Formats: sequence, C-alpha cells, structure tokens
Amino acid sequence: MSIFILIPLLPLMAFLTLAFSGNRFGATSHRIGIPAVGLSFAFSVAALVSVSTGGPISISLYRLIEVGSLVVDLDLYIDQLTVLLLLLVTGVSFVVHVYSSRYMIGDPHYRRFFAVTTLFTFAMVALVMSNNLLLTYMLWEIMGICSYLLISHGADRTAAARAATKAFLTNSVADVGFGFGVVLTFATYGTLDIQQILAAAPSISGQSTNLLGWLGSELMIETNTLLTLLLFAGAVGKSAQVPLHIWLPFAMEAPTPVSALIHAATMVNAGPFLLVRLSPMLVLAPTTMTVIAVVGGTTALYGALVSLTQTDIKKLLAYSTISQIGFMIFACGVGAFVAAVFHLLAHGFLKGFLFLSTGNALRAVASHGHGESHAVPDSHALRLSSPLSLGALLLACIPALILFAGPYERMWTAHDLPSARAAFLFVGLGTVFFTAIYVFRGVVSLFQQQFAVRDDETGALVSIQPRMLSAAHVPGLVLGGIAGSALLMLLWSWFAEFLTPALGASRLASAVPVQAAVLSPWLLAPLTAAVAGWVVGYRLHSGSGLATLARSDWMKTLYVALLNKLYFDEIYDTYVVQPVLRLVNWLWRVVDLKGINSAVHGVGIAVLWFARGIGSVLEVHTVERGSTGVGRAVLILSRWLWGTIEGRGVERVVEESASSSLRLSAWLWRVVDRRVTDQALEGVGRLADETGLALQRIEPRTLQHHLLLVVCWLVLAIGLSYWFLL
Repeated sequence: MSIFILIPLLPLMAFLTLAFSGNRFGATSHRIGIPAVGLSFAFSVAALVSVSTGGPISISLYRLIEVGSLVVDLDLYIDQLTVLLLLLVTGVSFVVHVYSSRYMIGDPHYRRFFAVTTLFTFAMVALVMSNNLLLTYMLWEIMGICSYLLISHGADRTAAARAATKAFLTNSVADVGFGFGVVLTFATYGTLDIQQILAAAPSISGQSTNLLGWLGSELMIETNTLLTLLLFAGAVGKSAQVPLHIWLPFAMEAPTPVSALIHAATMVNAGPFLLVRLSPMLVLAPTTMTVIAVVGGTTALYGALVSLTQTDIKKLLAYSTISQIGFMIFACGVGAFVAAVFHLLAHGFLKGFLFLSTGNALRAVASHGHGESHAVPDSHALRLSSPLSLGALLLACIPALILFAGPYERMWTAHDLPSARAAFLFVGLGTVFFTAIYVFRGVVSLFQQQFAVRDDETGALVSIQPRMLSAAHVPGLVLGGIAGSALLMLLWSWFAEFLTPALGASRLASAVPVQAAVLSPWLLAPLTAAVAGWVVGYRLHSGSGLATLARSDWMKTLYVALLNKLYFDEIYDTYVVQPVLRLVNWLWRVVDLKGINSAVHGVGIAVLWFARGIGSVLEVHTVERGSTGVGRAVLILSRWLWGTIEGRGVERVVEESASSSLRLSAWLWRVVDRRVTDQALEGVGRLADETGLALQRIEPRTLQHHLLLVVCWLVLAIGLSYWFLL
C-alpha cells in the first residue's frame, strides 16, 4: 500500500488518540494534532512531486460489498486535482492548528476542540482523495457532523447553539438530494467507482428516464442530467449557494479558527471540488450546466451586494465567501473548471489569512481598546489632489492588464466551450469596472484622511496625512509589478497545463493554445472599462449627479433591503420554519402527549384495580383463619412432641413457641393491614395521575422540534423522490 495513505490516516489517528485518551493530554492536545496535520502536509507535497513526475496514483483500501456481480470497493485516487486540493486543505489546516494552540488557551473544552478539528481535516482530506461515491457521501456527512460540533463549541451561548442547528438542518435537506444521486448513479452505471463512472458517462448520453412512469404518464429527462442535478443539490448546501446559503453567516458564532477552517480549507470548497471532479459528466448535461451557472451567478451577485452593507467584519467576510464560492460555481457552470480551481486555491489561502488576521485584530481591540491615533472627521474639507487621482487610475488599470494581457483566459477556455469564452468577457469586463470603483473609493478613503498622532517629544497632537507614493517607492513598485506579473504569467500557464488532464483529456483536444503575455488592440476594451469605473468613482466622491442619485428614496430602499439580506431569513421563518413547527406542535399535542397521557392513565387504573383485587383477597378473616390454623398446627406439633418426649420443660417450651407464633401472626396482620395496603396502592395511582399531568404540561424542547423537523423534511423528500422516480 502506498505511503500516501498516511495523508488522511495521520489526522484520523490524532482524532482517535484525543477522543479516547480521556483527560490525559488536556491542555497539551495540540501536541498531537499539530504534528499529525503537519506531516500530512509534508506527504501532500511529496504527492504533488510524485503525480507531477509519474501520473495519478490509485490506492485500494477495503472491499465493502461483494455479492455476486455487486462489488463496492472503497478506494483512493490521487491525480492533479487531488494534490492541489491536498496542499490547500492540509496547509491551511496546519496553520489553523498552530494558531488555535494559542487562541484557544484556557478553553474548558480544549481537547475536544482539537479532536474535532483533526476529524474535520481527515474528512476533507479523504473526500478529495476518494474514488468512490459511497465513500464520498460518508465523508460528506462526517464533515456535516463536525461542522455542527465546531460551530456549537460554545454551546453555553444560545446564538452558537442555534447557528449550529441551522447549519446542520440546512445541509441535511440538501444532502437528501445528494444521497438519492448516489443511489441513482449506482442503479444507472452499476458501480460507484468515480473513474469508471466518468469513463462510461458518454456511453449513456442520450438515454432518458421517465419520472412519471408509475402514473402511466410520460415525463422524460436525460439520465445524466437527472444524476448531475441530484449530486449538485449536495453542493448547493455544503457551499452555501442561494437559496441554502442562510447557514454560513451564522457559522461566524464559531471560534475564529473554525471560521478559517470552514471558509478557507474545508466545507464550502467541497461543492466546487465535487463539480470539477465530475466535470466529464457535467459537460454531457447542458441543462445541468445552465442550472449551475444560474445558481452560481445569482449567489455571486447576491453575496457581493449584501457584503457591501454589512458592518460586522466577520459577517462581511462570510458574505464575501458566499460571493466567491458562487463565482467558482458559476465558472463550473460555463465550463471554466481550471479557472474555478485556481480561484478556489487563491481564495482559500487568502480567506484563511483574512480570518486569522481578523481574529488577532479583534482580540487586540478587546484587550487594547485605547489608541493614540485619531481620525480627523472633517476629511471632505480636503480637495482631491491630482497625484491621488492619477494613482487611483493607475491602480484601477492593473486588473485590466493582468486579466486580458496574459494566459489567464486559458483557464477559462480549457474546454473550448463558447459559454466559457462569453462568460470570461462578461465577467472580466464587469470585474475591471467594479474594481476601478472600489479602488478609487479605497484610495481616497485611506490617503485623503487626516489623522491626529501624539508627538513623542512634546506630547501634542499633530495632524498628518498618509502619502500614496513617493519618489523612493517608484523603482521598487515598478520592479515588484514586473516580477509579480511575470510570476503570474508563468503560474497560470503551468497551472492550466498541469490540471487539464484531470478534467478529461479526450474532451480537451480542441483547447486553445497558451497565449503569450503581449499587449494587443483588444486591451482597449478592458482599459476603457477601467477608466469608466474610475469616472463613476470620481463622480460619486465629488457629490455630483451620481451622489444625488445615491441619496434617492429607491436607493435607500435598496440599501435597507440589502442590509436585511433581502429578507431570506424572514421568508424562511414565515413560510417554512413556523408552519413546520406548528405542525410539529400539533403532532406533539395530538399524537404524543395524548397518547402518553392515555397510557399513563391506563396504567394507573390497572394498578388501582389490581390493588382492589389484592385488598378483596386479603380479607381480615382470611388472615385470622390462617394465623389460627398456624397456631393450632403448632399446638398439635407440641403435643405430639410432648407425647413422644416426656418432660414438663419441653411442654413449657412448646407452649411458649405456640404463643410466639400467635403473636407473630397478629403482628404480620397489623403490618399488612388492608387499610395500609389500600393507602399504598391508592398512592401509586395518584402518583401515576400526577405523572400524566406533568407530562402534559411539558412543552416540546428545542431539540425535539429540530429532530421532528428533520424527520418531516426527510419524509417529504423521500415521498417526492419516490413519486418522481417510480
């Protein structure tokens, strides 16, 4: 077996060690998790070198099922796509573990935190290495459980508990579709091996499935389309796509290291990875590609707009993640799988850095809340200088030069699909335009602002204004820009060539060649878009007509709507959550409480009748006759003994024994009196009645609501699937 099995095995062993060690490690639990994940990252680098030189690697793990022709093997597969994701997952996870060793100091559940994070890392690592859809689904669910445990790490806070429950329920609803997709894929292809499925996908292209065959009607849908739509349902939940995005902003209730792990290395990246892994099947289902593009584009636009109105830094980053993951999904929908993976890797490392830096900043503000620098509020009194305007324009033109003057387009057109080329032009020009507006506003906000700083010698406040450029900075900036651009050109060219074989080489024969990094007349369009964005930003800042438009009533209404996230949570609460909870409450009152109460009353009545029966049997005269009979038997026995054994002493002993027996029988009657028995049994009956009334007064707990909610959704989903498929 290959040594690369240690990549997922080391985090799993760390989890088992921490989970079953009791309190042996405690505050030193990081000494188990950090080396395990660090070695996993080292083996991932070795896997990258091995795949680059020797091609994909297959690892056989375990034969789960072998019944006749039915064979299910749980195997691992390491190719170009796998090693790139392994570097992201293990690299970011290693940094998060190191960061957590200081961030979580003093936490009462320190050991549990590291145990769950190592399990989370194992699940994502094994998922990207999986070559079996069943194993993928199992790891998919393990990630869901780990996210629930990590988000609710501070379960003493109601907000954290509710956020974890929302994340778990939302993903559970989406995972129902993913589960049916796995089952239907096996029923169609006769195997769960991903590579075999992708190889056989063209052979069933054009085959259809009748969704209404059991009704005698006909509603045909292409088989690959149905399979990919069901599998895409799981990606919608895990990657927080509209309309199942509502859980991700609330996941910010988790500790900062968990946010970095979920948003950067695991969880949300599972959706784009799954789509890229199944790309040879997706390109055979144009309808699914259209749905993916629409969902991803809608999510990208929604997340970007909502993030502009957020004031909480962690929620701003959360909606930024929703937008960026939506952009990756959109890229997959138009066939730009290489660009989606590049974006995923770049976003993962950047977002991990942002979340960990945010955690440090928030802790610094909490512990050192008083600074010595103060912004001067009257910044609009300063006029916009010409060098500042020119610097903002130059920065706005950089994205145009980078995107349209190099091989970046190669990553969008690797499948040579017209939709990818059109989307690249549309998205690229739009990105350049809005980036120019954002850069102008950012530059002006930073470099036009005056700050009051206390002088170390005199102690007086001195007003200063930061400078954007100086003569000493120009050579360094020019050299850095040239070196950075050259590095990007080389990286993009290598990246596209390296990743292309993992996406199905047979369908990439017509891919466009790598473009050279040369200036061309085509650059006039993106440069014009950049200048137009700069003009819009300038007009907004100068208070002219565009600023007046921004202060109009309909713009204020739009701002309030975006501030409230387009009321998705309120809509869900009104039309989904509350009706289901009312149904659950009704079922609780009608079915559960009444049934339990009736059962308890029945038990109480049975106990009372049983008590009365015992009372009627244990009559006084029955006990008296029994005790008298015992006394007479003792007398007869004593006389027989006297007749057999002569002697006055023996007779006295026997008579005393008979008297003692009579006294014992009388005492037993007093103890087991009918009234005492009746009172005890009536007390049992009253206790049973009180128990029934107490159960009736108990209101359903939150967990019961949620469990019943899951059951209702699962029943509904299974019923609908049964109705459609049969």
